[in-house]
Amino acid sequence: MGGLTWSWDYFFVPQNQPMPPGVGFGTFSAIHFSVLAVLAIGIAALVLTYRSADDARRKRLRLVVGWSVLLLEVTRQLSYLATGSYSPEILPLHLCAITTAAVFIDSLRPNRWTGDFLYALGWWGALAADIFPDWATRPILNIYTWQSFAIHALIFGYVLMRLVGGDLIPNVRNLWRVTVIATVTAGVGYLANQAWNTNFWFLNAGAPGSPLEAINAFAGDFYVPVLIGLLAVVWTLLYLPWVLRARRAPSSPATSVAQRPNQTAA
Repeated sequence: MGGLTWSWDYFFVPQNQPMPPGVGFGTFSAIHFSVLAVLAIGIAALVLTYRSADDARRKRLRLVVGWSVLLLEVTRQLSYLATGSYSPEILPLHLCAITTAAVFIDSLRPNRWTGDFLYALGWWGALAADIFPDWATRPILNIYTWQSFAIHALIFGYVLMRLVGGDLIPNVRNLWRVTVIATVTAGVGYLANQAWNTNFWFLNAGAPGSPLEAINAFAGDFYVPVLIGLLAVVWTLLYLPWVLRARRAPSSPATSVAQRPNQTAA
């Protein structure tokens, strides 16, 4: 069920260090739901603020989120180095670390590469991480626990605010760009897994307590091919509404000119 461990003894304990059993907040516990509720309120405020903002303020908001996620990850990396607790699994090779870089780049200059990568992989990967946290065995009174919750929430909020704001328009023709980024970065993660027995991109095993764990148990040796097949299904569901929307949209010159900046940003 999980609970609140009222001890500051674990506040600075890194996530790759052992922790006594029973101190974790627990997946789908009252604490977990409370954290998700707080994050949802913050994301809603961010999205609504962005939606009503003018172009200059939108740019500032993108930069605030972009720099925030970058600094959260950089601070995490430096803290492991400073405490002498760095280990291979801390390397920024997971999907969410790649997504963090994509958010930062996109906040500086929205483009077709990062925009569709964040839509096709980033936002729902970050959302799944907060819903099925693989850090649920850690105490809630821990700085790394909150870093994990915060960075994934900001990633999700960034993509959602751009979608709701209407300046991110996913384009199925950009999926080849997403595939290139995913193939290269997941390939690096695979090589790292082979070298250090890590589990970047959850290629070796599904995260405990997540749907990936059930998929892994069901698929067995075909785990990765099944993941690729499921990803194709997810992309179909994500992009079909936008394909239908584009086909229904008027193709007058005025409309094309008006939409061109948004399409470039996507």
